[in-house]
Amino acid sequence: MSRSITHRLLVSNLLILIAFLGLAGAALDRAFRSSTETAAREQLQAHVYTLLTAAQEDERGHMRLPTSLAAPGFNQPDSGLYAEIRGDNGTYHWRSGSMLGRSAPLVGNASPGETRFHLTAGLAVFTQGIAWEDNRGEPISYTLSVAINRGALDAELASFRSTLWRWLGGVALLLLAAQVLAARWGLAPLRDMSAAVQRIEAGEAARVEGPVARELDGLSSNLNSLIEQNRQRQERVRNSLADLAHSMKTPLAVLRGTAEQSTDPTLRGLISEQTTRIDEIVSYQRQRAAVAGTSSVTRPIPLAPILRRLCASLDKVHHDRHLKCSVQVPADLQIRADEGDLFELLGNLLENAYKHCSARVSVTATLTGDRLDLDVEDDGEGFRDTDVERLLQRGERADQRHPGDGIGLAVVSEIVRQYRGELRVLASDLGGARIRVTLPA
Repeated sequence: MSRSITHRLLVSNLLILIAFLGLAGAALDRAFRSSTETAAREQLQAHVYTLLTAAQEDERGHMRLPTSLAAPGFNQPDSGLYAEIRGDNGTYHWRSGSMLGRSAPLVGNASPGETRFHLTAGLAVFTQGIAWEDNRGEPISYTLSVAINRGALDAELASFRSTLWRWLGGVALLLLAAQVLAARWGLAPLRDMSAAVQRIEAGEAARVEGPVARELDGLSSNLNSLIEQNRQRQERVRNSLADLAHSMKTPLAVLRGTAEQSTDPTLRGLISEQTTRIDEIVSYQRQRAAVAGTSSVTRPIPLAPILRRLCASLDKVHHDRHLKCSVQVPADLQIRADEGDLFELLGNLLENAYKHCSARVSVTATLTGDRLDLDVEDDGEGFRDTDVERLLQRGERADQRHPGDGIGLAVVSEIVRQYRGELRVLASDLGGARIRVTLPA
């Protein structure tokens, strides 16, 4: 089933509407059919009374009907109104003139006082049994049957059904349109909430703002609280590691100063090496914890301006080497990421490229489907095959690296992992290394 609330409401309302109108239509059709049959029964019973009114007696007091009746419908052949009488112990049988040419009998057996109404293939028939007293006061049983053609009844019923279902169809369309409007009006707060979340995702807002429906007030508050708690938690981690790094500067400086005053060169080298490693560990963990990672509330960031700013800064740092950096990134290319993470990621990649290149650095970015491939290349010596596997090992800590290698690629690997991307070290067409970062666009 569709996950759309509007679709679910409309489908359920439509099914309920169809069931209700179908049952209502069936009930009205049954009621009208019963009403028309009752009217036909009463009409035929009135004709029976007409026959009894026209009845005469013979010399013995037995009931006899005249050949011609006052009602013209009984006298015209195949007029649609028929009558037949049987009785007097089977010795009397009378048929109206309209029965001329009809061989099928109408009369069935009915005891005195009994009435029956039934429908046949083409007729509506009413039968009534009576007792007629003769001159001696003895009751004689007669059965009177009157019938009319069903054509008029069926036509009337068909006309009613056509009108009924047209009206019910029109009512169904009106009610369905009303339900659509009601659903849109009722679900407007959800659409407003969705729009507020989209504004947060686009970076246009930092929280759900504005009045919300009472039923969504808890959701709005919890979402704002979650966003604020996430921001505060990340800020606390960054501040704590910054405080740790700052607080360790003095002890490390004291150790270095003590090592410089030592007359033992082995001890002096050991202390210097270990303080450097401690400094690298703290710096690496600080940068690792600073990675914000991607989320649905992270706004898209254009890549080209960040790359140009970083290249301009590194050009100034390495101005004496006269390096050339080319950036081939579409101006409208964006990625949903934290801006600080992008500066950290791209800054480390470019710094390594500038450090190891001979004269050229190249940055290219291509978008394929929902994946972004970012290549940073240089024309330096590149990496040895034995270094590539070590550099790409996940979870490698800065204190496990050889002296002088730095922590740049370790931070890059951590950021790429946080963004569910992929980091590869390849050979560049320029002659050096190509660091390829693949990220969700």
